[in-house]
Amino acid sequence: MPRRPRPPEAKRSEHWLREMVNQHAPILDAAVADAFGWCKAEIDWRSPRQDDDYAEYYDQAFLDRLGVDDLTMQLEEFWPKSGPRWDGLARTKDGKLILVEAKAHIDEAVDFRSKASPDSLRRIEKRLDEAKTAFHANKDACWYAPLYQMANRLAHLHYLAGINAKDAYLVFIDFANAPDVPQPASREEWQGATCLAHKCLGLKDSKLARRVATIIVDLKDGNGQPSAGAYALPRAAQP
Repeated sequence: MPRRPRPPEAKRSEHWLREMVNQHAPILDAAVADAFGWCKAEIDWRSPRQDDDYAEYYDQAFLDRLGVDDLTMQLEEFWPKSGPRWDGLARTKDGKLILVEAKAHIDEAVDFRSKASPDSLRRIEKRLDEAKTAFHANKDACWYAPLYQMANRLAHLHYLAGINAKDAYLVFIDFANAPDVPQPASREEWQGATCLAHKCLGLKDSKLARRVATIIVDLKDGNGQPSAGAYALPRAAQP
């Protein structure tokens, strides 16, 4: 059951997400609720938590951490071992599941390929194609590269919300003006990068796409304090 404790000191998106979850959760909770149009959300953040060694979860452990059971398809059937490492996991009081991928440096969003074995890679590509179809994405869009990391997160949302009919959501959290990256990106630059990523993946408005949101957290004056609010992009790129 893969659970990876993390060092007490971290940098970049790992550090800033810890700050948001453990020190500024009300701001993050409000941004998530606003992004999906929820009236309110009582969010229980399951990771990264200070009282849990800031542990990172993946494979079956991320489902166990979220309390997910009664699956139509088991995860090991859907995806090979050593799948996505989730930056954050949460569950609302009414049972909504929240998966989080965080970035503080735009360059980190580019991931050209999976490093899986040939056999595993064939299964991964099959699942990516299935997810692309489920999202009603442009059939000519490539989900294998150069946005493989984003695509495999979308595929896991399809696994939970589509295949297993769970009330699951995927949140990309981007930190603007992070002081500890080589080239801090502004809020506007993150907006542009996200819109471009949606275009490259061929995303259109769909039931699954409405379960995806990007939240931009601006780090005020470079001191790690978030701005008064977080900015949420539209839930899906328009056709």
